[in-house]
Amino acid sequence: MSDKIYIISDGTGQSAVNIMKAALLQFSDPNMKLSVYAMVQDDTQLLSILEHAKIENSMVACTMVGREKRDIVKRFCEENGLSHVDILGPSLDALSKHLNKEPMELPGVLRKVDEKYFKRIEAMEFTLTHDDGKTLKGIHEADLVILGLSRTSKTPTSFYLAQQGFKVINVPLVPEVPISEDIFKIDQNKVVILMMEPEVLQKIRSARLRHYKTTSSYNSLSKIFEEVEFCYELVRKHRRWNMVNTTNKSIEETAREIIHAVYGRDMEL
Repeated sequence: MSDKIYIISDGTGQSAVNIMKAALLQFSDPNMKLSVYAMVQDDTQLLSILEHAKIENSMVACTMVGREKRDIVKRFCEENGLSHVDILGPSLDALSKHLNKEPMELPGVLRKVDEKYFKRIEAMEFTLTHDDGKTLKGIHEADLVILGLSRTSKTPTSFYLAQQGFKVINVPLVPEVPISEDIFKIDQNKVVILMMEPEVLQKIRSARLRHYKTTSSYNSLSKIFEEVEFCYELVRKHRRWNMVNTTNKSIEETAREIIHAVYGRDMEL
């Protein structure tokens, strides 16, 4: 008996590795080695691997989505007396019968799902690190740079976009504070300014200040008019920048408008 298990997959083979490791734990001191052959796409390559398994009298475990390749493995192993297990086949057959439809037999679909998941996680971490102007380090990695007046939904919009896989930096816009030179060193079409109608913005800021005793001009309508005009002046000066009015819009609507402005209407969330 060989101390090796050949794992053959048209994907990464990780599913088979996990399953075989879990199964091996049920045996005391199995001392088995897993030899993984991933991304096996053609019959010649598959038969070559099986020939090596035959030489070593190894067990074969496969996760192949294509029925023809699963049949090749089964037939070869049965003809040559090799132990084998088809990990994915029985599940596909059972689902096919239950759903009354044939599987797509597309290798690597799970990998694509995993890649999309990890992209979202990476985008969330990036966006959290760069929230509210904390840092502009790594700005060249950003998919979007959102500038905006206070209370124009910069942070919630940024995190919604991050959940869709976009790396976002958001920076507060304050007329008295110069805009960092780093923002002018990236693709200027990625820069988006969020603004809001002054009267609506005043109501939102006033609601925020209800629990604070302050004489700040934060919710002064005249001050807000100046801030809004400052935003319009920036867009007039920097023609490639985009402006999105968030007045009475949901986060989803704002995010969709940002994506359409920067990446075009063919890009959907």
